[in-house]
Amino acid sequence: MNKQQAQDKRRKVKNVRFFAFRLLPFALCLFCLSPIMAQDTIPEIQADTTTLLHQDSVRSRNFENISAPVLEMDTTKKINFWNITERTGEIIPVRPDTFLTDYFNRTNAEGQGVAVAYLGNLGSPMESRVFFERADRSQFMFADPYYAYMRTPGKFNFINTKIPYTNVSYQRAGSRAIMEERFRGLLASNIGKKLNLGFDVDYLYARGYYKSQAAKHLDWVFFGNYLSDRHQLHLFVNPADYTNAENGGITDDDYVSHPEYLNADNMTSRDIPTYLSKGSENTTWNQVKGNRVYLNYHYNLGFERNTDLQDEEGDTIQQFIPVSSIIYTFDYKNSKKKFYTNDSTVVADFYSGHEDFFKERRGGVNDSTSYWSLSNTIALSLREGFSEWAKFDLTAFLTQDMRSFTTMTTDTIMSDEANQSATYIGGELAKRTGKILRYNAQGSLGVLGYNLGDLNLSGLVETRIPLGKDTASIQAKAYIKNLAPAYYENHYRSRYFWWDNDFSKVKKVFIGGNIDIPHTKTNFGLGVENVTNYIYFDKTGNPAQHGDNIQVVAAQLNQNFQWKALHWDNQLVYQKSSNQKIIPLPDFAAYSSLYVQFQIAKVLTIQMGANVHYWTKYYAPGYEPATQQFKVQDEVEVGNYPLLSGFLNCHLKQTRFFIEYYNAGAAYISPPEYFSLPHYPVNPTMLKIGLSVDFIN
Repeated sequence: MNKQQAQDKRRKVKNVRFFAFRLLPFALCLFCLSPIMAQDTIPEIQADTTTLLHQDSVRSRNFENISAPVLEMDTTKKINFWNITERTGEIIPVRPDTFLTDYFNRTNAEGQGVAVAYLGNLGSPMESRVFFERADRSQFMFADPYYAYMRTPGKFNFINTKIPYTNVSYQRAGSRAIMEERFRGLLASNIGKKLNLGFDVDYLYARGYYKSQAAKHLDWVFFGNYLSDRHQLHLFVNPADYTNAENGGITDDDYVSHPEYLNADNMTSRDIPTYLSKGSENTTWNQVKGNRVYLNYHYNLGFERNTDLQDEEGDTIQQFIPVSSIIYTFDYKNSKKKFYTNDSTVVADFYSGHEDFFKERRGGVNDSTSYWSLSNTIALSLREGFSEWAKFDLTAFLTQDMRSFTTMTTDTIMSDEANQSATYIGGELAKRTGKILRYNAQGSLGVLGYNLGDLNLSGLVETRIPLGKDTASIQAKAYIKNLAPAYYENHYRSRYFWWDNDFSKVKKVFIGGNIDIPHTKTNFGLGVENVTNYIYFDKTGNPAQHGDNIQVVAAQLNQNFQWKALHWDNQLVYQKSSNQKIIPLPDFAAYSSLYVQFQIAKVLTIQMGANVHYWTKYYAPGYEPATQQFKVQDEVEVGNYPLLSGFLNCHLKQTRFFIEYYNAGAAYISPPEYFSLPHYPVNPTMLKIGLSVDFIN
């Protein structure tokens, strides 16, 4: 064997070892989790890095109806993160959740927006109080209340890492009987320069501070991406299970706000009676579980262009220039919703005013419905930048969507099936690069099937202008929608709710924009939407349609201040609904955080202070346990109470950790009306801890 052959043999052995060690973590993960994967078990994780951005605060999710133009990806970084557009798989580079500021708040339900309405326990259904933070109702509306915990291909952070990367996060609060805890783990590693595989797990178990309030989520994602000049592939596989006990709320709000009226001063939160509980047992549950398999593939057509760079041998390095792309997207979803109880008398009393459609059946309530959909999209795209005249991307697509819904009947369970199909055509015009002007215009039209005539047009324009010594970014946004009702808005069968509607298409027109000034840490947004044929849930919990026009106007200001070590971060929203009976909204909502930030030994960064969530009093929506939908009500107002918390937020090398004294104001604000929804108080004063650790090797 000559010297060259020996070197080749050693190189092959080295490569085999390299790939073996890269694949070993994934094999171990799959082996350890195979028992879980084999079961019907059970929310959103954003990957962390070691980057610490002291001056960055969490931007509000307001006015995000249209995605921002795509930014260039920095290939020099050891780790890159990006989202994709779900229909065509366009890459949108993003910064992950690496911020120290407000880290503790983002682990709370309240941290999912400026103002959030939920059932008081982590992991329970929720809805934003800010109208423009709400998405359109999905085809499977029972999963919508878990939007803050669900992962989707469009929100998930795909990764390209030159070194194996792992993140582990854990948070905990309360004693064993009422403990709230959440574990999140992410493992990602490249196999060669082009292929990345990863595994992401999110486990939440909150036993609840009130009776029959427990929540348990198990949500995992297997993901991968392959990026080369010619081929671009994204894979997203997501089984999820969200389960929460239903208690119907506490029987009397005075147990929290005026316990002296009921001689309940010495009662703990677990002693307070609730509508759907019997003793200390969890008797009534909701479960939403499902699977999603998503695949997007790009085949790029283009040419090689010489660059000014040379390799080690002095040859000119060539760069591949994509001219056009052939795109295919496969998207399969299935979901099942179950509402069940092992004590039907408790539920029967709660729904005594409702007709029992299955009154001849014996035993507990066991309502269920299921859904699946299969979507295929084919697209052709002309790429931006392959020549001087190609100043924008131009994409045309065709989507075929098939859906199936299974509901109950009075004779048998899960026997009524309805099928839908829909065909859409559409396109996109986008300028994703450039320092002065970027834009994105997209639209789709339903041409066949159930969604015939559906129209969805949206557009965004962004420009930058000099402003003193700074540069301001200005965006203008608009959309027009004409959408058919989702199947479950028209049809549903269960023990206490049964409806068959023939609603008209919902029409929405929105126009708005925002200005961002980094130097002054100012972001201001303004928007107005007109909606006709709005579909909502009325006082009885049944869907209804309002035929007249409703207008919603909202303005938001994000303003941060800093003086030496003192920081004051603010998010303020003013909004107005022209019909508060149909779309009830608080006029004003705010989040404010005041803290001092300093370093110890130049390695430990500490933020210490207090924050507050606040909204004005209004007729907040009620919650319907059997359907998991939020409904209008005009009996109880909620709000005008500052939800105060104290915190110690820290960063040390590759670790973030916090201690939070949650709802500290309950100890001295009287009356302590800390209700998130009518009859649903948030957790009383408690101590929370959490940490997030990065392992990069």
